[in-house]
Amino acid sequence: MPEPESRNPAYARIRPLDEEFCRRVYEQVAKVPAGWVATYGDIGKLAGYPRAAREVGLALSRVRPDQQLPCHRIVNASGALAPAPVFGGPDRQRQMLEAEGVSFRANGTIDMKRHRWPPQEDDDQLPLF
Repeated sequence: MPEPESRNPAYARIRPLDEEFCRRVYEQVAKVPAGWVATYGDIGKLAGYPRAAREVGLALSRVRPDQQLPCHRIVNASGALAPAPVFGGPDRQRQMLEAEGVSFRANGTIDMKRHRWPPQEDDDQLPLF
C-alpha cells in the first residue's frame, strides 16, 4: 500500500516539518493577542517562512492540548474559520473568538480589517511623506 504522501498530491508540496519550524510557528501563534486573529500566511512570514501557509496549518494540526496555544486565533486569508472537526464542533472556533470580542460579517467570515494581527498597513491610505 502506498504511503499517504504519494496518494495525495497536496502532500508533495509540503516540505517535512522539523522541530525548528514548528517551534518558530508556535512561538508566533502564542503572540496573537485575544480579540485578534492572524492568517496562516502571516504566521509563516513572522516565523521567517514566507509562503508557508500550508505548512503552518499542518504544524498547527499537530499541536497538543497541553501546549495551550491559541490556535483558534489563526484563520485563512479571507477570514474563514477552520473546518468544523478541528475545534470539536461546527461553531466552537467562532464561539471562542466571539468571547474574545472578534466580530463576524453576515457571511460568517471575520472582519479582517478590524481584527487582523499584526495590523496591516491600509493600502488605501496615502503616505505622509
